[in-house]
Parts: sequence; C-alpha cells; structure tokens
Amino acid sequence: MWEGFSVTSVGLIILICVLVQRLLFSRRTGNLPPSPGLCLPIIGHSYLMRADMRPTLARLRKKCGNVYYMQWGSVPVVILSGYDVIMDAFKKQADLFAGRPKMFVLEKVSRGKGFVMTSGEPWREHRRFTLGTLKDFGMGKTRLDATIQEQAALMVEEIGKHNGEPFDPKDVISAHVANVICSMVFRKQFKHDDPRFKGIIQKFDENIKSAGGIANFFPWAARLPGDPLGVRRMIANSDAVLAYCADIVREHVETYDENCIEDLVSAYIRELKKNEQTNEQTTMSYEYLETLIADLFMAGSETTTTALRWSLVCLTEYPEIQERLYREITSSIGIFRTPSVLDRSSLVYVEAFYMEVLRFCNLTIILGLHATTETATLRGYTIPTDAVIIPDLESVFSDPDIWGDPLVFRPDRFIDEHGKLIKRDEFIAFFIGKRSCVGESLARTELLLFLSSLVQRFRFESPVGEEVSMATTDGVFGLVHAPKPYRIVAVPRGG
Repeated sequence: MWEGFSVTSVGLIILICVLVQRLLFSRRTGNLPPSPGLCLPIIGHSYLMRADMRPTLARLRKKCGNVYYMQWGSVPVVILSGYDVIMDAFKKQADLFAGRPKMFVLEKVSRGKGFVMTSGEPWREHRRFTLGTLKDFGMGKTRLDATIQEQAALMVEEIGKHNGEPFDPKDVISAHVANVICSMVFRKQFKHDDPRFKGIIQKFDENIKSAGGIANFFPWAARLPGDPLGVRRMIANSDAVLAYCADIVREHVETYDENCIEDLVSAYIRELKKNEQTNEQTTMSYEYLETLIADLFMAGSETTTTALRWSLVCLTEYPEIQERLYREITSSIGIFRTPSVLDRSSLVYVEAFYMEVLRFCNLTIILGLHATTETATLRGYTIPTDAVIIPDLESVFSDPDIWGDPLVFRPDRFIDEHGKLIKRDEFIAFFIGKRSCVGESLARTELLLFLSSLVQRFRFESPVGEEVSMATTDGVFGLVHAPKPYRIVAVPRGG
C-alpha cells in the first residue's frame, strides 16, 4: 500500500500524526507533572503498560519521580507514588481528590449509579446511608460475631468433606464470605453450589478479569466487530447481576413492613417512603438501590475472598508460620470452641498474619481509579480537573524505607516488643481519606474469624506433585490482584 510514497512523504505523514496527537491529546496547561516518554498518536503512553503493572510502575517512578503524567488513549492520567505523596493528595486535599472518573465502560456497567464509581452528592448521600445502616445491622459490633461464626463453621464443614483430598477452595470461601454481607444487605444466604449464586460470582469474576476495561480509555474499541475486548460481554454480565438485584428489590417492596426493618434494602425502602411523604430532595431511588446492592455484594465479598485465598497460599508456603498460628489459637481458645471477636486480643499473630498477607500480596495494586473534582496543585505540579488519579499502592507496600525488608513475608513486623499489635499509618490496604473502605471493620473481623477457624481445624499443604506458593499462583490482574486457580490439601487437625 506504500507504493508511490517516498521516504520524505512517509516522514511527513508521521510528523503530521505526531503534531495532531500533540494538538488533540496533549493540551498541556500549567505545570503538569513529567511524562515518561513519547506520547504516541491515538494510544498515548499505554504502550508502556503491562497486565502486571508492578515492574512498569516501579520503572516509571524511578524515571519520573513520585508524581507523573501519562495519556492512556485520550484520557489524562496522573500516577501518585510513595506514602507521603498519596497522603498529601487523599488526606490533606481529600475533597479535591475524592472524585471518580466518568468513563465509557464504567458508565455502561454501573448505569451511572451505585456506590463505588459515583461522585458528588449521590456518592455522599449513599455513603452516609450505607455506613450508618451497616453499623445499625452490626458492622463493627459484637452482634455480627454470630453470623460470621456460623459461616466459618459451615466453611469448615464443607472443607472437611474433601477428606484430605486436593480441592480448589475458591467457591466454598466465596459463598460463605458473601453470605455475611448478604445477610446484612438483603437477608439471604447461599450454598456454595447454588447455581444462581455461582452464576453471579462467575459474572463478577469475568468482569474483574475482563480486558473490557481498556475501552474506558479507548471507547472506539468497544465498537470493533466481534467484541475482541469483551465489552459487550461485560455489560451483559452487569445487566444480569442488576436484574437479580431488581428481583431482590421487588421482593422487598412486596413484603415491606415498616415495623420489621431487618436489612439494608428494607431500610432504604423506608427512607424512600419517608422522602416521598416529606418531599425531601434526594438522590435515592429504587433503580439506584439495585446498583447499590450489586456494589456492596461485590465489594463485601470479592476482596475478602481474595485475601483468604492468598492466606491459604501463604500458610502453605510458610508451614512454620502456620504452626505458630495454630499454637496461638489453641493456647488461647482450645481446639473445640469457635473463635470469637472477643478473642481478638489473644489472636495478635493471626491479625498480624492477615495484615502481612494484605501488604505482601497487595490485592489492589493501583487502588482503583480516582479523579480530581477541580484543578489541584500537588508537589508544585498542576493536576487538571477530571484527570484520572491512580495511587500506586505497590510503591508504599514495597518501600524498604518503610518496611526494611518488604520482599520478605514477615507478620512480626506488625507486632511490637511487648507482643502488641502495631497500628502502622503506612498500612493503607483499606485506603485513606474520603474514599477509604466503608467495610474495613467488617473485613478485619471476617479475616480474623475465618482464618482462626480454618487454622484451628486444618493444616494446609500442597497436593503431591503440585506446589502452592506465591511463585506458582501469582497472579491474576484486574480490579483485584488474585491468585491463579490452585488446589490445596486440608489435613484435619487432631481433637
């Protein structure tokens, strides 16, 4: 196709493309942060990125510093690295960095509603409502203990049925973790082999791993024939989940009793009816509730499930740590009584262990997509309004100046010389500022009780001829950093 074109002509075409790219996409106003290199037409700097972003981000940070600017497609992106810089943005200028970007796929998947990817008044109103309501139903309180204990006991029972034979623990963990948040949100519980539950989890998994998110930065790619990025599949998955959530809302509306408010959905309906009577201005609606259920279901189950899956990998790879956990559990509560949240002060090493899992395995490498709500200044640089802001969590959790030996799995780093748990500011697995995790207290309690129950009853090992370790299971990269599928052996403890 290039016949008839001279070298000069080709050079001119390339030069014009670069100039058009600079005019259309760069638009560098003010003192923007440094960029890592050539910004190509159409794709920008995205050619530098890989599925595993950790080595790329480390390299770019070394080249550009702790604040740098990129173009991913036509979208301006600012990467923030290092604990101090992330604190400066999300803690000291919390309002300016509390937004979420409006992006093509995210808007289609969430319908512009929900809890996770909204901004402004809808997000503020729903965050207040969600946090207050979940606390009313036990989050952060001992009365939620019974629900988690029940699910931990059922998880142990299901795992015991494998009789020491290798199995993939994902489904059984996912079901019982999900049941905790489901009991608070819509009073329903699932069995791990429930076909509808498995279908929903499968759709969440597909979307988390999907390449469709790339179309957020290249919307034109969503229209390519054959759906090569899986965008239409991603949207169909979300529609199916939201249809299920709509059924939940419909059932609650039909059976609503203002004297029997037992879950978040009922509490939301009560709030809607109250607003209707008072004509109070609100962003709440039945359609919004459907997306809120989906967001809470995913946020309340996916991350904790992934953390427990990584925990089993670490228990297996470090048997001496596993035995120390077992000794702590059995010496404080024995081998028969189910662990309780009241045992927290006696389970310091268990808590230090799951904190180290969250640091070492780093479930959210870039900690989601944030956005500036207006033009901001950070470390002397101008951060444009609506720029996508990506906090590089890996830069914090792998920093030797903070952790000393970050590449070593060492739970003791969270325990002081008196055997007490150290609350380190740099441990930001649940993030900081206005976008910190609403369910942190729930997740911490779940990890404590599920882990204690599992280690109390089983010794976890690699199957014969198979190795379960960070090296063999690292990793699946998407909204969360998950281990590759693996099988494990759960050997029943004596007693």
